[in-house]
Amino acid sequence: MLLLSLAAFADPPAPKEPRPELGKVKWIRDHDAGFAKAKEQKKPVFLLFQEVPG
Repeated sequence: MLLLSLAAFADPPAPKEPRPELGKVKWIRDHDAGFAKAKEQKKPVFLLFQEVPG
């Protein structure tokens, strides 16, 4: 019973292909590439560590 309840909190497996981005924001998922582009464009960096479901 405990094992079954712990499985409910496990992260789902990552999709094989990235899902299409919704909205107008084009997110960069590569850490180094994002910092390089921000430095090149002299813009701040916004880090999102966990996506909100929905």
